[in-house]
Amino acid sequence: MKELVIDVLKIVGPLSVALVVFAQALGISLRDVVSCFKDRRWIMLRCLFAVLVLVPAAAVLLIKILAPAPEVGVGLAILAACPPAPLMLKAAPKSGGASPVLMASLRLTLAAFAFVTVPIIIDLVSIPLGFRADVGVPGMISILAKTILIPIALGLAVRAMFPKFADRAAGALDKVGSVGLVIVLLIILGALYPALLQMDAWSYAVIATLAAAALALGHSFGPPNPHEKTALAVECTVRHPALAITIAAANFSPQKALPVLLPCVLTTIAVATIYLLWRSRSQHA
Repeated sequence: MKELVIDVLKIVGPLSVALVVFAQALGISLRDVVSCFKDRRWIMLRCLFAVLVLVPAAAVLLIKILAPAPEVGVGLAILAACPPAPLMLKAAPKSGGASPVLMASLRLTLAAFAFVTVPIIIDLVSIPLGFRADVGVPGMISILAKTILIPIALGLAVRAMFPKFADRAAGALDKVGSVGLVIVLLIILGALYPALLQMDAWSYAVIATLAAAALALGHSFGPPNPHEKTALAVECTVRHPALAITIAAANFSPQKALPVLLPCVLTTIAVATIYLLWRSRSQHA
């Protein structure tokens, strides 16, 4: 029975994420994305610097200063090396008013660069933190392709060829994917909730502090537009959980990786959600 549940999660989870990302991409014009790369390249470079350099550096600094449990420090370092979580393509425009075009452009760039940036960042942060983790490139390619690159590319293509269908289908696909994600989340929480209770309060405090620091870096380093500040802050903070878990499980076994990364991921998402709610209210005040 346990194996059946795991198999279902492996199918339903990625499919649900892909549906949500595809649905969001249906509302984005390929021309706008190309224009974003062409006309706003300095903004893109600034965003990339914040995500790929500032946040991993801040993670190492805070882990060294605050000294959480060693396994928590490793988990946070691996998360900081990963590209942003694909579902923030939905959350930031909805809650923070961010441009879906900017989000999609950042997401495509970060996902494409991840094949190079993730191994490099992990190697660099592992030196001061004293651990070693090898990155499996085939597995990383598969995860990024299924959850980011292919859904966004297909959404842009369908939007360009069938705009009326894209308008009609986006909402329904988004709802189906969201329901699937809720089911997956409930199953995971039901199976792994002891891990949430076993982690000590100080580790939770360190995770929340790092999440807040990443939000602050993205917010302060972001473009002048307040909506784009929101987008960059979220991109800096919430990283790809499936990729982080895959890397950690390959190096430290799933039994050791999941109890550490699940609290890290959920706490980070909670802090980012609070930030998005604050940004939404302040921008509508």
